[in-house]
Amino acid sequence: MLKRMTGIELHKALKNKLFYITILLGCSITMLSFVNSIAIYQNELLMQERSAGNPMQALLNVFNNWIGGETFSLGSSIYFFVLPLLAAIPYGWSYCEEKQCGYVRMAAARGGKTCYYLSKYIAVFLSGGLGAVIPLLFNFLLTSLFIPATLPTPVYCTSNGVFFSSLMSSLYYTVPVLYVLLYLCIDFVFCGLIACISYCAASLVRHRSVTVILPMLLLLSFHYSRQFIYTSSTIRYKEISPMYFLRPVAAAYTASWAVILAEAAVLFTATMVVSMVWERKHEIY
Repeated sequence: MLKRMTGIELHKALKNKLFYITILLGCSITMLSFVNSIAIYQNELLMQERSAGNPMQALLNVFNNWIGGETFSLGSSIYFFVLPLLAAIPYGWSYCEEKQCGYVRMAAARGGKTCYYLSKYIAVFLSGGLGAVIPLLFNFLLTSLFIPATLPTPVYCTSNGVFFSSLMSSLYYTVPVLYVLLYLCIDFVFCGLIACISYCAASLVRHRSVTVILPMLLLLSFHYSRQFIYTSSTIRYKEISPMYFLRPVAAAYTASWAVILAEAAVLFTATMVVSMVWERKHEIY
């Protein structure tokens, strides 16, 4: 029964128009970064032709010009700012709507509360992860068509945004494709969990627009509360804001596996408790 209900929920999650709208919107935003990167690359090629050789040519590669490898373009800034919204839009609102129309009562009666809530959690998680990562993958593949995938060099670490103390820095300078794939996996998991925040919010609020916006508001509040934590200029802090450490390159402080895994564990535990324990104990009839 769980497999069947999960299949139904996944079909509803990945076949609804908001999922496609989210993918289209995300890809459109990443195009801003792509256009900027191509303009920079073409300008460097032109300089190389005029100067009969550009010693800075080794600096330019797809790994520091795709949207996840640069932090200065408008597209990159917008995309990672609205990332929580892109994760929640595809299906995070669905539980709120299904409660109001009575679908929850019918589904729980046929398959049981546990099967319904778990299948809903899986569908929301996967739709949120895919909705956020597909545009990133699209941008990387598109940029790869125009900018060479040469091996980054540590000499230009300030331009690459990956330093000696950065997360997986050795991997970035040896197997950069694997570095990108691992970061896409991190983004997928976190955006899936962010979407599940929206799912859990539907247990407390009745308006689906609120459930979609709430994860972004929570992450923004946490992000701007960093100023009360990073108070010393002598301490080498680790980045705690998902809005920064979900970027494959450092936007402020360096990312840490300990922080990423701890926050993922907290989000997973909290969302599972609300969706599978707290909500399951409440009367739905």
